[in-house]
Amino acid sequence: MRNLAFLLVASAVIAGVIGFLTLDRPGLPALYPMPSFELTGQDGKAFSSKALEGKVVVANFVFTSCPTVCPTLTAKMAELQKALAKEEQVHLMSFSVDPKNDTPEVLKAYGEKFGQDPSRWTFVTGDLAEVMKAVELGFRIGVTGADDPEATAFDIVHGEHFVLVDAKGMIRGYYAPTPEALARLAEDARTVAAE
Repeated sequence: MRNLAFLLVASAVIAGVIGFLTLDRPGLPALYPMPSFELTGQDGKAFSSKALEGKVVVANFVFTSCPTVCPTLTAKMAELQKALAKEEQVHLMSFSVDPKNDTPEVLKAYGEKFGQDPSRWTFVTGDLAEVMKAVELGFRIGVTGADDPEATAFDIVHGEHFVLVDAKGMIRGYYAPTPEALARLAEDARTVAAE
């Protein structure tokens, strides 16, 4: 009798574990649409949000004269470029939050320094108002100091999160620049690419 009770309890535990492991978990929420924008890529050509239709996008926000966090954020984007190399549907975007200084030529040199593959990773710049509309109002990433004509590199402050956008143009998540969060971002990018 004790063996039967033990087998029943063990079976229930195993069934519970299997049920938990196969449970349909909710996917990433669709938060809101990616902003539409018309900016300029590092190659000097127009680059708009329309070029990203049907693509999964990983975006971050940097500026090339930043002496603090931006080189680290860009290096982490380079790591994501490697981690997502087999995901042809994924495109990486780095938005300059200092467009008055970050010309296409400057962005191109900066991207090359970090091993940017221009077919998979685009740096964009443009009119300050258009950039801020996309970054602050669209992606909801805070920026201060970029509109001050006398701002130095230490006066421009911006959010450090990476943003994941699905192939339908919906923002699906924000990720801190930590190793754990960026590993989750890479996995989530693969997941939404397969949707």
